[in-house]
Amino acid sequence: MAIAISIGLAAAPAVADPAQLPDRLLTCSIGHITNFDPHIEQTPDQLTFDGHHAFTLFLPGIPALVGRPPDAAEDAPPVDPRTRIVHDPDHISGQPSSQFGRIVDMWPDRVELSATIEGPLLNMIVVHPVDIEHGTASLFMMRATELTHYQPEHFYQGTCRIVTGKMAHEAMRRPA
Repeated sequence: MAIAISIGLAAAPAVADPAQLPDRLLTCSIGHITNFDPHIEQTPDQLTFDGHHAFTLFLPGIPALVGRPPDAAEDAPPVDPRTRIVHDPDHISGQPSSQFGRIVDMWPDRVELSATIEGPLLNMIVVHPVDIEHGTASLFMMRATELTHYQPEHFYQGTCRIVTGKMAHEAMRRPA
């Protein structure tokens, strides 16, 4: 598993309606990484964690992104305000709000989200890879002022269970 954030796209599996993404609810167990090394590519079995946290993210059904994704310096599509962190009991995201300021949703290949914590400090989340067949995804989260200036004490990685479409929408209505 390469934790480095990249913009390259892999071939995406087909979706039911390629023009519209479904509602997606990602219920995750993510661990705090204690040995991340940005100078080498680490596989999941090389990472160590000092705790795990519950984390739930809702990605609403939106029009699918067509064409190449925007670079980090380019404007991203407008953020759908329904996109949000639903459950973060340990407040590991550090975000003052559950909303995001920038989202590049290239589901099912990857989803990149960021939100301002304070000043130039951002919470950055990457959902990749997504395994539609098994209903799982990997989530990586970190705090950074830019991709080269990050806080290694705030690196998290884990696995999410994915519920889509009507089931995701209904799960959002149920009390926790």
